[in-house]
Amino acid sequence: MPIDAWLMATHTPEPEHNQQGARRLLSQTELAKALQVCKLTVSRWTTSRIIPCHRVGRIVRYDLAAVLAAIAKAENKKGGNK
Repeated sequence: MPIDAWLMATHTPEPEHNQQGARRLLSQTELAKALQVCKLTVSRWTTSRIIPCHRVGRIVRYDLAAVLAAIAKAENKKGGNK
């Protein structure tokens, strides 16, 4: 199953928001759990700049909607090279 079809089937497209209406940013552990991958995979994707992140000092956080879009884009790009 292509990753974008899997993501659509297993994830809601609406981003989580906090009480003030701002998007909730996820930690590496939370993102790994949401994507059902290991933390090392999230770390590798971050280092390779496959997925976007927000850094404040040593703290790294992820916007789930932006990550899902980046993964779909990477998958489409990968599929186009065949």
